[in-house]
Amino acid sequence: MSVGSRFHLAQDGHSVTVQPARASGSVEVLVDGKVVGQGKVPRAGTAVLRAEFPGDPPRPVTIRLGEMGGVVLCEMEVGRARYLMPRVPLLPQRPPVWWPPPHPFLRLGKSLRRAVLRAVRRFPLRGR
Repeated sequence: MSVGSRFHLAQDGHSVTVQPARASGSVEVLVDGKVVGQGKVPRAGTAVLRAEFPGDPPRPVTIRLGEMGGVVLCEMEVGRARYLMPRVPLLPQRPPVWWPPPHPFLRLGKSLRRAVLRAVRRFPLRGR
């Protein structure tokens, strides 16, 4: 399982999140921010977790988490409908910051300052 990612889906007015933990092999299912199910992921095969949507009466939810072709997939089954849960990074991804290249004269001034400092260090001025 991948560290630093989770699976999330909004379904029937509820927020469903599946968080795998690679080191311990455990998986948590959160509905509306509350842990409603947890289990272990076998080394080979698929983890099947059961949870419930709150309400009267509670509706059962089945989560299947497994690896297929090197990619971790998560599927949620509610009633007879199945939904593939998209992977969401734990930390929001920021767009790369673009800085315009420096003006050529700024680069020239910087390289001249460096050359002068190097020359001063190599040949210090000595008093009489």
